[in-house]
Amino acid sequence: MAFSNPEEYLVRKPGNVELMQIVPLVAAALLLTVGLAMFLSGTENGADLVQPAIVVFGGTLVALLVTFPLNQIGVAMQVAVHRGIRGGSSPVETIRAMMRVCDISRRDGLQGVGEIRTNYDALEDACYLISQAAEEQKIQFQLDRQRSAEHCYHRLVSDVFLFTALYALLIGGLGSVIRFVTSTSGAVSMPILPFVCGATLALLLFILLGRLRTAHSRELISIDIAYQGAVILLEDNNVQRLQSRLTLLLPHGMR
Repeated sequence: MAFSNPEEYLVRKPGNVELMQIVPLVAAALLLTVGLAMFLSGTENGADLVQPAIVVFGGTLVALLVTFPLNQIGVAMQVAVHRGIRGGSSPVETIRAMMRVCDISRRDGLQGVGEIRTNYDALEDACYLISQAAEEQKIQFQLDRQRSAEHCYHRLVSDVFLFTALYALLIGGLGSVIRFVTSTSGAVSMPILPFVCGATLALLLFILLGRLRTAHSRELISIDIAYQGAVILLEDNNVQRLQSRLTLLLPHGMR
């Protein structure tokens, strides 16, 4: 048995990011960086920012490739699209998914719940535990494992973007220092431009980090809902009472 449209209920695992998804993301970051740098520096000629932008983006990319393995960078890009832009998982949708699981358990029994297939790991694992009529201690153990895995997953992804922001700042600052020291009087205008480019790119990345942190918090709530829902469902598979008790797990701003 499978949810007819898993994305309608909950999606956590991002699929492989295609090139056409990454190119607009990088292009948007470049344009926003240049535009914001022009505003902050008061530069009217965008051509003045071409060389600083190339230095900052190129240097940051090289430093990033040296620091992190390519597969970790790829996962970070996937998460940037899935969580940073699309928002990631929704605890409210998790509750709706658990209500449907409850309906299936009432109609087909616990074995029917075990046949549910979805691309959300925590929900599918919770369904398996329900089908096995697992004890509360075992469900709690799995909950702790999922939470630990989510913390590790978020930390690995956040490190990529945090170091990217730091590299952008450092390379931009270094570029400004070199430009100022090596320039002759009047030969180079506004030597601060590389630093402004690096600072604006870092600002955009910190915004992305904030969105990822928010999505991480929602993910932890969704995981709690999935496993606590399993415990509640095994005690009482009444849909209304399940919804009421799971809603209490939501912060007031999400209800």
